[in-house]
Amino acid sequence: MIFLDRLFGTNEHIIIKKEILQGLFRYATRTLSALLIVEALFLFLFLPEVGNILYLWFAATSVIILSRLYDAYRFRHDPQRYSLSVWHKKFLIKAWLTAFFFTLMMLYTIPQLNTYDQLFLFTILLGVTGGAVNSLSSDHRIALGYLAILLVPLSVDMIFFVTGVNSIIMGLLLLLYFYSLVSVILQAAEEKKILESKKQEIIRVESELYEKKEMLELFFDQAPIGIFLYDTKYVITDTNRAFLELFGRQREEMIGFRLENLPDQSPIVPLRKALTEGTQTYIGPYRSVKGELLWVEAKTSPIYNSTHEIIGGIVLIENKTKEHNALEELQYSALHDSLTSLSNRRGFRKYMEKMISQEKHSSYYSALFYLDLNQFKQVNDSLGHAMGDKVLAAIAKRLTHQIGDAENITRLGGDEFIIVVPFIDTDLKRTKESIEAHIQSIQQAFHDPFMIEGVRLHMKSSIGIVIIEPGFDNIEEIVRYADISMYQAKRHGQDFISYYNMKLDEERRKVFDLQHQLVAALGNNELELYFQPIVQIKDNTMIAAEALIRWEHPQNGLMGAESFIPIAVESGIIVDIGWWVIEQVCRQIAAWKEKGLWTLSYLSININAKQLLKSDFAEVFIGKLEQYGVESSDIKIEITETSLIDNFNMTQEVILTLQRYGIGCAIDDFGTGYSSLSYLKKLSFSLLKIDKTFMDGLEKNRENRKLVHTMIDIGKQFDYAIVVEGIENTDQKEIIQKIDDSLCYQGYLFSKPVAETEFEESFLR
Repeated sequence: MIFLDRLFGTNEHIIIKKEILQGLFRYATRTLSALLIVEALFLFLFLPEVGNILYLWFAATSVIILSRLYDAYRFRHDPQRYSLSVWHKKFLIKAWLTAFFFTLMMLYTIPQLNTYDQLFLFTILLGVTGGAVNSLSSDHRIALGYLAILLVPLSVDMIFFVTGVNSIIMGLLLLLYFYSLVSVILQAAEEKKILESKKQEIIRVESELYEKKEMLELFFDQAPIGIFLYDTKYVITDTNRAFLELFGRQREEMIGFRLENLPDQSPIVPLRKALTEGTQTYIGPYRSVKGELLWVEAKTSPIYNSTHEIIGGIVLIENKTKEHNALEELQYSALHDSLTSLSNRRGFRKYMEKMISQEKHSSYYSALFYLDLNQFKQVNDSLGHAMGDKVLAAIAKRLTHQIGDAENITRLGGDEFIIVVPFIDTDLKRTKESIEAHIQSIQQAFHDPFMIEGVRLHMKSSIGIVIIEPGFDNIEEIVRYADISMYQAKRHGQDFISYYNMKLDEERRKVFDLQHQLVAALGNNELELYFQPIVQIKDNTMIAAEALIRWEHPQNGLMGAESFIPIAVESGIIVDIGWWVIEQVCRQIAAWKEKGLWTLSYLSININAKQLLKSDFAEVFIGKLEQYGVESSDIKIEITETSLIDNFNMTQEVILTLQRYGIGCAIDDFGTGYSSLSYLKKLSFSLLKIDKTFMDGLEKNRENRKLVHTMIDIGKQFDYAIVVEGIENTDQKEIIQKIDDSLCYQGYLFSKPVAETEFEESFLR
């Protein structure tokens, strides 16, 4: 069987089709009966010449043929009895057995017959093979096997084993006949295969077309976007479900509806153009028949017939209302401050770009007001950031109410606001008059206190003003000018205004240059320490000194701390300078001790709050003392009153750590801040220094004398040692001495700050 499977491909019965088997069994019923008659004729004609063995052949062949007829009957009435592959093998084996027995009969009979009988036998054989080819044509593999079994052995026998020229000729004719039949069968099989393939392709294409048609219909009806068709007269011919749901209409209402009757004609123009100019798109508002305002996107394309003539159009329409509203909200959020609803930095820039691009800007003056709230940090620190946010929102609301919507109001960030008044006037004088009026309006917005959650808050602002000249279009420069003028206003105090001018720019540039030069000064050893004695007021005995920093500037000469320390604080280099001072003081104390010149109770140094609040300040400071062998009592840290109050909770923690190490702390510039008695009690400092500003006019100003007397009494109540700063003449000294002769003082009366060498020679030796 394996040989047959390989030779004729019968193993392909596993994919045999039921239709083929039906054809085989149907033809078998017709031809097998005729084959039985042929067998009977053989038996009758050739029994005398062949003998009784022909009975045995007839019986065996009849059994096979009857079995095949029974199989045909069973297949017709009970095809599920066997699988298709089993039915196919049963048919194949029995058909080939039939051919085999006929071949045996031929091979045995022909040598015993005369030439006439042989020709007769061959004629019958041709009829049998013809009938076999016809009945087995449904499966070319069975037909080929059948013919090969029936004709090839007989042809070979006639050519090689039967004597006579006639036998050879008949054998060759049989081979030629076999070849012809094989060719016909193979060609028919190939054509059948091609036909079957085409048939299957037709079925597949029809199925795909049906599926596509069904899919298109489903897509049209179930598409998530609205679709409708219209003809060349702008009449709707079909719509899908999404279109009807979008506009809340029934199909019966829309089919046959003329688009020209729509109350909102805005989408009609693209629909017309689509029929003449090709695909069109409309994105914009549309008010439906029911009055609902939508934002739609409609894409319209022409529809062509088979001759490429336009017969109408198709419209895909989407409801973009949610996306449009969300985009507008996003754009609004991108250009506005979420807390105050004012313009933000990006919105300000967009407004300025629009303003300077207008033709009026070439001839009109405009104005920009840069506001910075005063003491807003105290609101955040004292009342919390949530309260600070409410204050900002209240200020924004009041500014909008006071100034109006005609001007652009921006919250630039933090507590900074910008107000732009565009196109005031073509005349500079009238522009300045208008600006003064706006200043009054802005200040009026801060006149009344703000009531936030029951808390009454008085807020003020510093205002920088820039007059924007016609045609000037550098936005960055405008903002820079405003920043400079606002900074100048803030330096002069609360509720102050400052106009930008070139002088301010020059001063700002000098400050900028000094910032960079100060960084280089640290590396170039341009900084120096000066020392000012602290003496007892009753006998001028020196007990301590204060270390003060000076800068030997290459061009400006010797500069006092008041000239560059604010710059150092602003730029952030104050921390590096502070550590430089600490290291120099430690080194100086160690040097004086080594020379045997150290006679002071302590040397005081000023520490800025930015440095003090560093998380590791206390540990690093103690490390410096240990590095140079300096006692903790040798140095006293001075901290300004304002720094203490602004950062009380954090500074208190650092100060307590320093006190645990035995380091004394002093309140510097006492009286200039806003401290309360509770702060003095909580801090428990050892020293209080009264600021030198109270010495000005002390001789003539009775109120100042009372104030100084009160501060001294307060300090004494809390057991503070007191040093009065800035005593420059004997009258001031005598007044203070009369108040309390146990105090200490420092000032030009005794000595101005001097360099290390002079201090050593004059006071330590």
